[in-house]
Amino acid sequence: MRSGRFTRFIYQESDHVRGYFEASDVAAYRAAIPAPFAMPPRPVIRVTVLDFYEMAAGPAYLESEISLVAVHRGELGWVVLTMPVTDGDACASGRSALGAPKVVRRITLQRDTDHYVGTSYARGGPAPEFTLTLDVGQLDDSARDVLRFVAPFPDLMLLRGRVVMLGGGRQPVYELEGARPDVWKVRTGRVRLDFPREPASLLHRLGVGQPLAGYWARARLRFSITPRYGNLL
Repeated sequence: MRSGRFTRFIYQESDHVRGYFEASDVAAYRAAIPAPFAMPPRPVIRVTVLDFYEMAAGPAYLESEISLVAVHRGELGWVVLTMPVTDGDACASGRSALGAPKVVRRITLQRDTDHYVGTSYARGGPAPEFTLTLDVGQLDDSARDVLRFVAPFPDLMLLRGRVVMLGGGRQPVYELEGARPDVWKVRTGRVRLDFPREPASLLHRLGVGQPLAGYWARARLRFSITPRYGNLL
């Protein structure tokens, strides 16, 4: 529920853990993509837990998301299927301004020296919807290729008949710290995803397969979210 205390969101420092996974059930993947988006040549599932713990304006909050690569007007992007957050104002603002599929849930992010665990909890109870674990380690060539492949993709959402596009970059995440060590700290490694093997689980229904790549990153960067809008077709 919106409190009315915040009119702006300006981000200052945050971190997140993220994993990319094969799609083992192509039919389920295709069925999960909403119109007007289309099936991509290479289906990939993305799962993230983020902690926006230092804000210049707005509430600190955590967020998780499950997204799929899809095609929009000939370009690849991430269709965001779910985006739980821990704060009512962040939820209401994201839904009204961006069309983000936000709901309020419990989320945690634990950090150790070489071990990161993000957990997003199911509605109304202590049971996790998923737990994403990263053990820091060397980045192999296949994971490097995946991270380079996905780097340019924006997030895609739907708002009142329009496509909302957020983000997308030029550099893969493993190059960011070398380019801007004052802003970025990045740790790659082996990622694991645990979730209930039951029909109520979105990840179970999607048929999440083998991990492809994973990382943890911290960004010390002041910004606000500036969406780009496009037509449905």
